[in-house]
Amino acid sequence: MSDLPNPPDTRTEAAKAARESYLELARRVIGEPTIDYTQLYQRFIQNEWSAIKLDDEVSLAALKAGKSPKDACIALLQGPYVQHQVYVKDVLRATMTRYAKATVGEAQKQFKGRRQLRIQKSIESEIER
Repeated sequence: MSDLPNPPDTRTEAAKAARESYLELARRVIGEPTIDYTQLYQRFIQNEWSAIKLDDEVSLAALKAGKSPKDACIALLQGPYVQHQVYVKDVLRATMTRYAKATVGEAQKQFKGRRQLRIQKSIESEIER
């Protein structure tokens, strides 16, 4: 048995769905298709930096998968970092909501930048033909 805390329980079906969405995206990001949420939570609460980096990558993966920025934010609120901050460290929910919005906002900039670069390269290759 691990001495690490278990993740807080979800209180609503919407929260449960958002947590499942986060988990599916995180599985793809870390390349571990069978990890469960408790394992993910316990691994990433041990290192805040890695938990934040996971959120960055999950945000980008959500946008690439066609999720809206709002849905990406909602999923992020169920990630290990936010859940640990709110339920263990007593950080205000409003603070963590701002964190989620800012994280997704940065992912949007990155996603748009990558997409623009692909379009530009496509145009350049067409011009060269």
